[in-house]
Amino acid sequence: MALDFDQTSLDLDHGYLNDLFIQMETIEDNFEKAIARYDYPYADGADLEDMGQKAHTIRVRCYFWDDAEQQTYADHKTLLDSLATQDLLDFVHPKYGLLKGKIESIAVMHDDSIRKASLDISFVEQMRGALNVASSQSVLSAVEDAYLTGQDQQLNTLAYDIKAAIPTADAGAVTKILDADTGLLVQMQEFSGQARVFVGSVEDYLAISQAVANQELSPLNSLQATIIYADNLPGRILGSHSSAVEKIARLFDSSWNYPRQFISKLNDAFDDLQDSYVDLGESVSGQSASETMTKHLQITCAQRLALEAAAIYAADEQAFRDGDPDFQVMNIRELEETLAIVRTRIEAAVEVAREMDSLKTMAAALLTQINSVRLEREKMIAVTLDNPMPLHLVCLKYGLPYTDAERLLKVNRNIQNPNFADGEVFVYAR
Repeated sequence: MALDFDQTSLDLDHGYLNDLFIQMETIEDNFEKAIARYDYPYADGADLEDMGQKAHTIRVRCYFWDDAEQQTYADHKTLLDSLATQDLLDFVHPKYGLLKGKIESIAVMHDDSIRKASLDISFVEQMRGALNVASSQSVLSAVEDAYLTGQDQQLNTLAYDIKAAIPTADAGAVTKILDADTGLLVQMQEFSGQARVFVGSVEDYLAISQAVANQELSPLNSLQATIIYADNLPGRILGSHSSAVEKIARLFDSSWNYPRQFISKLNDAFDDLQDSYVDLGESVSGQSASETMTKHLQITCAQRLALEAAAIYAADEQAFRDGDPDFQVMNIRELEETLAIVRTRIEAAVEVAREMDSLKTMAAALLTQINSVRLEREKMIAVTLDNPMPLHLVCLKYGLPYTDAERLLKVNRNIQNPNFADGEVFVYAR
């Protein structure tokens, strides 16, 4: 707009900014949400997280002039001086009343010859109330909670699937209290032949999963050890499955300090177990319970792999911060590869059990962890060392504590000797 405005034709609101009377018109009045977008490999779209509102920003145009009725031209220079203060300013707005905040920018147009000026002011409101940051739950804690919830949800789904697979008149087979020391089939003699065939088939499947890790003992201090399953058919099936896959996971504990290898081996072992179930399902003895047992083994494997991944990610984070030399901290690519393995298995489980929202909770918790790690570990810059020097001196040179040398050594795998680092080295940006 031209600076030589006609003040008599302006329809202006009145207010006060930093105790100075102003005549203004509103240009923008913005309310925006802060939406975090999390992208992940091998999938379209993004997960969105609502992180609250951004700062309320108001842009106003203030007019100053000298004429017979008022002399406010000099006030615009006083208002410009407000940029020098670092304290919160009071802005009495005609619509919102008293606002506290800061001036972010001022665009100035003034002409001394005609004694007129206009200021386009961008005012950012200070947040109201005390900052209340919700404590973030660790990835392991979040997935453990989802795992416990998932056991209850899977029991309900399993009971429904068993009822659908046997005659309606045999529904009592699902809720019958069973003796843990006695086989399933011998305790189901009062039910129909179709129900007994189903239960006999279930026993064949459970024999496979139990035999895979028969020599491994269940850990006494594990999360699984705290779960008590009902003494009925769904409880026996899920309890047996969950115990078996936990034992299989413990077979690979020797690879625990090599996370990528651990996740890959465990995933392959679960594939082999599921293939054994598929093979049994093609036989006469396995056909009756094939659909139910393969489905619920698939769900159980997905939950166990997610739980192991959460423990691995928690250990990886701890080792990264502590500089543990015995733990092979994963780089971003390895983290994403392991996440892709776990999410693929979870997504396959979700396809057959969409009612189990605990599976989605697990996937979201793991994704959030990887995204937070990516944000932290990608804050690095590449520097070139002209002469070999110890890695701890590199840390000091670029403003890092010398204790970060262990962390840099894990990131820069091209460094053979930490006492003679040279060439391109990645360091944390500060």
